[in-house]
Amino acid sequence: MISSVIFDLDGTLTRTPSPWRYVHERLGVWEQQACGYFEEWMSGRISYDEFCRRDARLWSGRTVGEIESYLDEIDLNAHVPEVVGRLVQNRIPSIIISSGFRYVAAKIQAQCEWEPLLIYANELTEGPEVRINVSGDFSSPISKRSLATQALKHFNSSFDEALVVSDTMRDLEALSDCRFKLLIEDEDDLLKVHHFLADHE
Repeated sequence: MISSVIFDLDGTLTRTPSPWRYVHERLGVWEQQACGYFEEWMSGRISYDEFCRRDARLWSGRTVGEIESYLDEIDLNAHVPEVVGRLVQNRIPSIIISSGFRYVAAKIQAQCEWEPLLIYANELTEGPEVRINVSGDFSSPISKRSLATQALKHFNSSFDEALVVSDTMRDLEALSDCRFKLLIEDEDDLLKVHHFLADHE
């Protein structure tokens, strides 16, 4: 049976694959600067932490409130309320692990009254600066795998009983020990969570 579900956030529960890029584009700094930082990280030339530090510096002089106002523009996947409702009704523990922002995940939790739920995500602080709580580097002590291990232990669950849901193969590879995996390629794919739960009750 499935005793817990691990969700990616961006592009999985929301319609925006990268909130970092979304904010960069709203501020007009993606094409000339932020895009290059992303390519450097993906190629392994800089660490994830350095990548995030460079990205956050591009927001210098802005307020946290302004950045959050752009994040407020990000739409949810239309099926989130239905899927969350099923999880809440069945009291299946959920975990969000995201290199995006806790602000977005916390809004979803509040809107859907989503419990039990653990959220691991990065946090905006004044400056604005970003407190990195989730790393995109596989070897980091705050990698998605490390945090998933911690969260599953908290819920007395295991990888063998967990479903991971993400819009990227990178996440499914990082959490390859999860027995069940669901790749979100379009919005309606999120509804497949229902099928997984029904098939493995």
